[in-house]
Amino acid sequence: MKKITLIYGGGAIGSFVANCLLLSNHKIFFLCRGENFKAIKTRGLNLKIFNNKKLLKKFNLKNGVNFKVINNLKIIKGIKLDNIFITTKINENLKKIFYNIEPYIYKKTLIITPCTSIPFWWFLCLKKNFKVQKKFLKLLDPIFKKNINRKNLVGMTMWLSGKLSSPGKVDIKHIQRGLPIKEVFSSKKYQVNNLRKDLKKLCLSPIVKNIYSEIFIKSINSLAFNTIALKYKQNNLQLSKNNKAKEEILKILKEGDFILNKNKIKIYQSPNSRIEQTLKSTKHTMSMLYAFKNKKKIELSELWSSFEVLIKNINLKMPFTKKIVTEVKNNLHESV
Repeated sequence: MKKITLIYGGGAIGSFVANCLLLSNHKIFFLCRGENFKAIKTRGLNLKIFNNKKLLKKFNLKNGVNFKVINNLKIIKGIKLDNIFITTKINENLKKIFYNIEPYIYKKTLIITPCTSIPFWWFLCLKKNFKVQKKFLKLLDPIFKKNINRKNLVGMTMWLSGKLSSPGKVDIKHIQRGLPIKEVFSSKKYQVNNLRKDLKKLCLSPIVKNIYSEIFIKSINSLAFNTIALKYKQNNLQLSKNNKAKEEILKILKEGDFILNKNKIKIYQSPNSRIEQTLKSTKHTMSMLYAFKNKKKIELSELWSSFEVLIKNINLKMPFTKKIVTEVKNNLHESV
């Protein structure tokens, strides 16, 4: 039987995930809005996959039986979903999204949460510090607590460079580690392993040993590279030649690794290795710098806020990161 999957968010990542799963016999409901919805409904979703300059594959996902583009969740009323991928930007209202999808969640529905910032469930790894866990639980909205109790949450990181070049057209410029994915609760291991196999029809999806480490590393990477890209207004190629920029990225990554070490969470990749890996995508411009250049909203405040909530409640500090983020935010405000 076909698995039924909702992709909530029609940007580059959502488009890529939709294509991966469509190739693996999923029926996809693709939620997007505005000009993107109109373009995809009329002409289909055009997806190009590159390795920097080299075009590897092209796809056109036509609106039809197995790929249904929608702009309203009421269209899927009564349909039992196997998976819900939330692929919106981190400045979207996640609480509102969870309330929106609540009527469509069934006993076996997996929810794959956005993980380019510290997610609301990350504190679950702090098992040895009951007081801290209690603090975080008090901060959570009831809808988040409900899904923690359901044990339906899945973590997925996105190690690829892509952009929505125009409505209905997506370019994936470079795939690094692809789409690592892992269950938050062991009871969902079998389901998530099958989902990972489905993603691998088109994309890398390495086995994740520790989802909390994976998520944190991805989030601190995003914070470090986007902040420094915004500071210098440089793309990856330019950053790779900027030694001062790389030193600052390294300092931010090390402050993040200190948090993991203090909480005895294993780190599986060194900061220097992460810098080398990320900057291999020479044709890529970091997403926040791309947004800034195109006069779109930047997600730096929301990303840094997720770290501030965490460090405040575990009594740790990130002084260098805070200084750089504050400086960049002030400079951006002055330049607007």
